[in-house]
Amino acid sequence: MNDENTIIRAGAHAFGDGSHPTTAGVLAVLEAIDPTQFTPRRACDMGAGSGILSLAMHQLFSCPVLAVEIDRQAIDTLHENIESNGLGGAIALLHASGFDHPSVHAHAPFDLIVMNILADPLMQLAGAAEKALAHEGVLVVSGLLQWQEPQIREAYEALGLELTARLTLKEWVTLSFQKP
Repeated sequence: MNDENTIIRAGAHAFGDGSHPTTAGVLAVLEAIDPTQFTPRRACDMGAGSGILSLAMHQLFSCPVLAVEIDRQAIDTLHENIESNGLGGAIALLHASGFDHPSVHAHAPFDLIVMNILADPLMQLAGAAEKALAHEGVLVVSGLLQWQEPQIREAYEALGLELTARLTLKEWVTLSFQKP
């Protein structure tokens, strides 16, 4: 995401200033998507943190984004970043712990879902993420170390998702899947 006008504050309690290899990996995978080949109508950033990935998805694809965050303290930073960038109408903010929330169901299915969280939550949310993903939708997961990749890959592929991209930065892996 190379827009010099985008304002991101990580805040004291929100992960995501873009410098961590997991965030950089997701940004690289998103930027590699050809918008003439894939244009999401709705996107979800599950575990939005500071909102950098929500902002990137909106900037890259001009689609509405649902930014979901479990940490109440991170919500303030996320809200501030959305408002500072004038995207209050384009990025909806939700305090929730996963896909099992009425507002998430109301916005689903999503053509694009990003989850930059740790491996355990990625495992726990796999089934719900697949259900919330639209036909031919793209799911990008990050926050896993190389040794955790086989387990994550197996879980998502067992749901019928097809691996379409893999990126390693330092010891961190970012995976992109598509729902057939």
